[in-house]
Amino acid sequence: MKRLSRVEYRGSARCRRTTLAALSLVALLPVLTGVRATAQEQPPTLPALQVVVLVDESGSIAQEDLVREQEAARTIAFSVLAPGSIVSVAGFGSADKEGQSAVDVVCPPTKLDSAQQRDQLATCIGGLRKRADGEGSGTDHAAALQQALSYVKGGGPEKKIVFLLTDGKLDVSGSGQYGEPSRRNAVGAARAQEALAELDKAGAQVWPLGFGAVDVEALRGFARGKSCTPSAPNPREKVVPSAELLAAVFEAFSAASCVVIPPPKRGDVPKGGSLELTVDIPAVASDASIVVYKRDPRVQVEYKAPNASEPAPRAGGSKFEFAGQTTETESVLITDPEPGKWTITLSSAEVAAPDVAATVMYQAAVKAVLSASPPQPAAGETVEVSMQVWARGKAIADAALLRGLTFVTTLTGSSGFAAQQVTLTDPDGDGTFSGPLKVPDGATGDLTYTGQVTGIGVGGDTRVFPTKVRKGTAAVQAQILFDSNRSTVTPGGTVSGTVSVTNNSGQAARLRLRLDDLSPGTELTVEPASVQAGTGTSTAGFTLRFGQNSALGGSGAMLRLVDEADPSTVVAERLFSTEVAPEPGVFEKYWWLWLPLLLLLLGVLVWLGLRWRARVDAKRVRGLTAELWQGGFAKEGLPPRDPRAKVFHFVLVDEFTGLQLQQAGPGEMNVYEVRRIPGGVSFTAPGQQTVKLAMGERKDIGKGLSIAIADERATAGPVVSGPPENIFGTSTTDFNAGSAGPGSSEQTSSFNGSYDPFAGPQDPFGASPASNGRHAAPDPFGGPPGGSPPPRRGDTPAAPYFDPNNPF
Repeated sequence: MKRLSRVEYRGSARCRRTTLAALSLVALLPVLTGVRATAQEQPPTLPALQVVVLVDESGSIAQEDLVREQEAARTIAFSVLAPGSIVSVAGFGSADKEGQSAVDVVCPPTKLDSAQQRDQLATCIGGLRKRADGEGSGTDHAAALQQALSYVKGGGPEKKIVFLLTDGKLDVSGSGQYGEPSRRNAVGAARAQEALAELDKAGAQVWPLGFGAVDVEALRGFARGKSCTPSAPNPREKVVPSAELLAAVFEAFSAASCVVIPPPKRGDVPKGGSLELTVDIPAVASDASIVVYKRDPRVQVEYKAPNASEPAPRAGGSKFEFAGQTTETESVLITDPEPGKWTITLSSAEVAAPDVAATVMYQAAVKAVLSASPPQPAAGETVEVSMQVWARGKAIADAALLRGLTFVTTLTGSSGFAAQQVTLTDPDGDGTFSGPLKVPDGATGDLTYTGQVTGIGVGGDTRVFPTKVRKGTAAVQAQILFDSNRSTVTPGGTVSGTVSVTNNSGQAARLRLRLDDLSPGTELTVEPASVQAGTGTSTAGFTLRFGQNSALGGSGAMLRLVDEADPSTVVAERLFSTEVAPEPGVFEKYWWLWLPLLLLLLGVLVWLGLRWRARVDAKRVRGLTAELWQGGFAKEGLPPRDPRAKVFHFVLVDEFTGLQLQQAGPGEMNVYEVRRIPGGVSFTAPGQQTVKLAMGERKDIGKGLSIAIADERATAGPVVSGPPENIFGTSTTDFNAGSAGPGSSEQTSSFNGSYDPFAGPQDPFGASPASNGRHAAPDPFGGPPGGSPPPRRGDTPAAPYFDPNNPF
């Protein structure tokens, strides 16, 4: 979708989401172009801070509270990342006697321009102490705030922050300088408000953090100023338990300074052992401070960058500043830190250190790039202002990193009209924020666009675009449009667009596309560069092509359309940013093909898995039961010990109650073996060949006894009569069989053991032990034929048959 002109942009919500360029005019003065370039070439740096920490030392605090206050003060000092920042720390109580001071300056204003200065801060904070009775143990907020005011008014960085850590309400009842005893607290409160008003007037933020028994209403009255960005909360009172004071400091300092402070990682360091904690530093961070709460100065700390073979300071950044290594809390400030997961190793040979913690504070020094189209507007004309943000030399196009940033542009003029302001937005998510600003009717002379970017995680930046109000109508107007809002491009990839020109000069215009302000490492060309515009309205296509060696990551540039005869004359311009990503692999490129193939492969694997599982399950002896039969009656049934096994072993033993089937034990003799095979089971009796049995088919084992294998998993099949078939393909006769038919051998079988319970004469009634009952001789006593088929499971069994010739 092409972007529209600024006039059309105002009337179309849809175009508002896609437009990032507007009409530009030909009359921009060369001198203004030079001024603007100088303003925008300033290198990005983190803004220096002036920080004052006021710490309550009154007698009502507990010793453990004082330790928390020291920890909080060191956290604030270590969180100040920008070089040139100034930090002061003062304790306060009250001055109740001659010679006493309500304020105890433990760390005078210290400029953070070296590791030694940071280390000095960490050490002097240890001078904070709890005041005893008789030492001025009241709470004089007025004196503490006056001390902060003296530092704020003494000059220093523009951004000023005061932290007030207190555990009680104002109490100057013992301080004679506040007048009569009955009015001292009221006078002290009034003076505190006067100091707060002066701090507010000086542009300072005041953040009150209360813990313990605090008067919430009194604490609320201390908050002053505005936070570092509109997206963060302004200073406000916060009452927290002493144990949560550190978390409150994180929240307040982040909102006050725009430094990112994630929750700390925690653990315990054993005596004689070590502990590893990790913190993540993002790629955009230009400065980071790792803070370790080791609880005991004897704990040693080592910092190692991602994939580094040596600890800091030998690897991981361009500059390191260590501080607080002889205190309970230490830190290392890293300039240009290696992005990724850093490992902090804590070790202790002498003491155990419970509940140690580590976190990282980081911020990106950013540069805002500002453009306005048209560059030289007429009075009453609406201008589209656009801004990008660059960090570590590259344009940021990642929407996740830009989320939460605020882009504001203000228009002022020499003719004295009221300042016009707009908050820019990026509905396309391409990293370019834009919005409309109208030049007031009747405006003349100089115009100044001031763009500012703020947000948690960035060091705010301000850029200025100077121009003048144009008189008359421009003869040549132009517009740069991109065909799509591509958020990524690969090395060697292209982005196409169109130049739309309206030429009312009466003669052909010779124009040229030019790329300025490229991100370092970006190889970018525009084809064709020359644009010939005849009279009237015309369009010309162009292509931006990225070189094969373009650096990966955020890439930005300014695309300008200039007069070919006078390149300092800008006709139109357009900010451009994208993310240069690696060429996608085969899988990513043809994902639409791989997905169905993957689903097909998954289906095949599932089918094979089910087949394999079915085959394995088919071999398991689950559901089998070995039955001992005598005279047509099943005496008992024995299931396998392990239903998941592939072999079912059992033995026949002679107990005082008679013969019984039992599970075979390790190394046992005369073991029967059963396995599942297609169509039934393989059955191996002691000392006999393996035979195949259908389910329910009985195998004679001598003396009127037989064994059958039942299966509750299968429907009973037909019972096969006659001698069982050898599963190895050879015929076999039955155990203890008599004379075989012609051409076969006689076999006599007995148990392979010292005792054979079936030894004895043949059945006098001539019943074939091998018969299954269908062709057996009738019983002369009227009972059922020997070896009658077993009843199906669930049927009511027939009456037991008694054989007088068989005692069993």
